[in-house]
Amino acid sequence: MKKKILCLMVLIVLFCGCFCARAEEIDLGSLSDGQVVDLLEKLTEEMVKRGIEKTAKLPKGTYIAGRDIPCGRYVWTCMAKGDDWGNLTVYADGGKGKQLLWNVVSAPEEGEDPDTVFLTLNEGDELKSGVPFSLTIMTGIVFR
Repeated sequence: MKKKILCLMVLIVLFCGCFCARAEEIDLGSLSDGQVVDLLEKLTEEMVKRGIEKTAKLPKGTYIAGRDIPCGRYVWTCMAKGDDWGNLTVYADGGKGKQLLWNVVSAPEEGEDPDTVFLTLNEGDELKSGVPFSLTIMTGIVFR
C-alpha cells in the first residue's frame, strides 16, 4: 500500500512539474507582428543591459543608438573583404553633435586579425560604418 501511495505522489509531482513548465511558455503565434517586434527589441535591450555576449552582423550604413541598435558597450569588428575599406565614425545627437570617434578601417591582410574598436553608444549617438561589420556586446575586459 505504501508503494502505491508513493508512486501516486511521484506521478502527481511529475504532472504538476510538467503543467507548470507549460504555463511559462509564451504563445508567440498569438502575438501580432508589432508585438513580436516590440518583444524582440525589449529582449535585445535586456541582453545588452545584462552583458549577455551576442554578436550581430550588419551591412555598412548609418545606425542610431536607441532606435536602430540598443545603447550599450560593444566591440566593433571590420568584416570587409579584399581591398574594401571605409571610415568608422560615431557622432552624438543623431549625427548633428560632436564627433566622438573616427577611424579608417579596412579588410585585414592575409594572416592578420580584422580591425576592432571598442565603442560605447549612448541614446541618439550615430554610428556610421563604410564597411560591413559585426557588433558584439561587450561583457567586460577582453583579452586576446
